[in-house]
This record gives sequence, C-alpha cells and structure tokens, in this order.
Amino acid sequence: MKAKPSPNPGPSAANEPKIVLPDGQPAPATTPTPAAKPDPAAEIASLKDQLLRVRADFENSRKRLTREKEDSLKYANQSILSDFLPLLDHLELGLQAAASAKDVASVVSGLKLIQSQFERFLTDHGVTSIEAVGKPFDPHLHEAIGTEAASGKPEGTVLHQHRRGFKLGDRLLRPASVVTVAGAQPAPPAA
Repeated sequence: MKAKPSPNPGPSAANEPKIVLPDGQPAPATTPTPAAKPDPAAEIASLKDQLLRVRADFENSRKRLTREKEDSLKYANQSILSDFLPLLDHLELGLQAAASAKDVASVVSGLKLIQSQFERFLTDHGVTSIEAVGKPFDPHLHEAIGTEAASGKPEGTVLHQHRRGFKLGDRLLRPASVVTVAGAQPAPPAA
C-alpha cells in the first residue's frame, strides 16, 4: 500500500526527505524535541558555588606561597652558615692556644691558617676580593677616603688600600677603602 502525500505539506515537510520502512510504510515523522531550558536559578547557584570554590583555592594557594616564601627567606642562609661554623671552631681553638702560647710566632701562624681558611670559604661561595692598589680609581668599586701627592703616578691612581673590597659574582658587596693620587697642587699666589 502506498502512502498518499499529505494534502497540506508544511514548510519543513517539503524540505525533509521521506523515509520508507522495509515493509513499504513511511517512517513516523520525528519532530525534534526542544532542548530542556536550564533553570536560571540553578545555573546561578552552580556558578556561585564554582566561584566560591575557585576563590577559596586561590586564597589557600596565596597563603601557602606566602608561607613558603617566608620560610625560604628565613632559612636561605642555612648552608652558608653551616659552612661558617668550622671557621668559628678554629678561631676558638686558636684563642685557647694563644692564651697558653709561649711565643708570638705560633699565634701568628695559627691566625694565618684561620685567615686562609676564611678566604677559601669566601672563594667557595663566589666572593672575590677587589684588587685596587695601582689601578685607576673606580667609584663603582672603590671608596676614596683620602688623597696623597705622589710623583710619577697619574692622578686618580690608587696608592693604598685601607680595607679590602669584595664582590659576589658581578655584585659589589663592599667597596675597597682607598687613598688615591692627588692632582697637581696649584702654586701659591705670588705676593
């Protein structure tokens, strides 16, 4: 039996292909069911809940990072300080030996040993000494504490170093305190 065309096909019926079942009968028309509209109040509640959870996660992360940063700063020098303790031990031993020493030479020898250990400690941690004597004055590395006249040396040359300066990598830890060559003194005015 053949299906008769509908006497009044709707606008979508003309565009839809007709499906015929194996027994020759037309397939029942399927009308798409409209998607269920979400409840706006439930959606708002869900979004508020998500927002509160994200905010709580953010606050917890911020507090954790702040605590980790404080701990990191608090214990940043731990390895350097533990490397420093043997130097203190040797200094204490040297002071005990100096108290009972009969000659000054043994005390000086012990102090020189502690000084060399201390310099090795600084080198191991990336600290270098600034060589200043005989070099041109550099305000980025030197601190001028005075000037002296010196013949045969250019003005601004470092003559003496009163306190060594140090750098950590490329950063200045402490400038070297130096005395530089003074410029030519003007002749006293003729009277």
